Amino acid sequence: MLTQIGYSLLGFVLAIGILIVVHEFGHYIVARSLGVKVLRFSVGFGKPLILRRAGADATEYVLAAVPLGGYVKMLDENEGDVPVAERHRAFNRQTLWKRTAIVLAGPGFNFLFAILAYWVVFMTGVPGLKPVIGKVAAHSPAQAAGLRAGDLIMRINGRRVQSLGQDRLYLFQKALEHSKVRVQVLTKGGHERVLTLDLRHVHARALSKGHLGQVLGISGWQPPLVPRIAEVFAHTPAARGGLRVGDLITRIGKQTITNWTQVAHIVRAHPLQPLHFDVRHHGRTRQLIITPKAVKVGARRIGQIGAGIRVPALPPNLRVVVRFGPLAALGAALKDTWLMSRLTVEMLGKMLMLEVSPKSISGPITIAQYAGYSVQVGFTSFLMFLGVVSISLGVLNLMPVPILDGGHVFFYLLEWVKGGPISEQAIGWGQRVGVTLLLGLMMLAFYNDITRILG
Repeated sequence: MLTQIGYSLLGFVLAIGILIVVHEFGHYIVARSLGVKVLRFSVGFGKPLILRRAGADATEYVLAAVPLGGYVKMLDENEGDVPVAERHRAFNRQTLWKRTAIVLAGPGFNFLFAILAYWVVFMTGVPGLKPVIGKVAAHSPAQAAGLRAGDLIMRINGRRVQSLGQDRLYLFQKALEHSKVRVQVLTKGGHERVLTLDLRHVHARALSKGHLGQVLGISGWQPPLVPRIAEVFAHTPAARGGLRVGDLITRIGKQTITNWTQVAHIVRAHPLQPLHFDVRHHGRTRQLIITPKAVKVGARRIGQIGAGIRVPALPPNLRVVVRFGPLAALGAALKDTWLMSRLTVEMLGKMLMLEVSPKSISGPITIAQYAGYSVQVGFTSFLMFLGVVSISLGVLNLMPVPILDGGHVFFYLLEWVKGGPISEQAIGWGQRVGVTLLLGLMMLAFYNDITRILG
């Protein structure tokens, strides 16, 4: 059995390997189709572990030791001597539009892969929850709109809603635009209502920190969590306090307990403070004193006792699978890829404007964790994860930062405006700036990852 770390490593290596091949294959196939000689196609950096030569050009296909990137090496007079007979196939000898097309092909293939991944997922079917509102948070946009627990969300701005969270990207975009959204719901009493969800005061910083449902004040319906203990971990406050499997918690202090959410709330709010529990087991009631241990989460401490319950399965009538035919799935894939790309660019812009905290940047550790979770859930989840990361890589590579694809395109734009090549000195300085910026970004991402782990 794989541990969570094992799943994370497996998911990370699979995801990075697939997306590197996709990106570099874009450069490779367009370069070859435009007549440029490709010398090497490498997945990874450093010492080659596997090297094969194939084709009329004896192109080297390499799997290298450090799987954190890749590259396509083309014939280029700027990188070595080129025989006179092959100079017409050198990258640097190509017209401006050909060089631009080759450079843009890498990010372009990232977006094409995302569209393909979403298309397959939408045709296969995305499991979800029926869009029934379970709770509406006080003083939230949802409460101000008049949404109530038990309402079934039918349409958002005329768009049919089949599962909870199906329109999260659309709502995220509307929140960034500070718009109002029309929500059509069916009440528990069978009446249809059209409400206005006001997103004008939702701040981008809040969106970057939390789940969209939390920001809007909406959570899906969940079956009641009966506070009956199903697991007690050894050497924890619960075990030391005498809590046993099968105990039903009926009271903590003066508060009557009817669900596990109450227990979790009280325990989290009282680290290192003795709590008086009333529990019932086989008709007998016992009084226990349990002192939650303190656990640091972010900047605050919360209490934990080391016990859990068995979460009941959702009723079949609340489960849905959103599935489209081939053409409808392609349309949905195109829309989601465009929305995700646009949101990524907007969030990067707001980060530069300091409207969004840089703490929202994730590094390889966080990506590996999400990759591990998606692998465990199944093929559809992993494919969705690959689509999201592929879009992020596409957008990142299009940034006008020297050494990235977008930086090369920026130099080509300057070359077009100037009417001639940019000097080697200017390109060299630009690349130094680019390396510095990327190193700074990587250090920030690693710092954010480590901070999240340490809590």
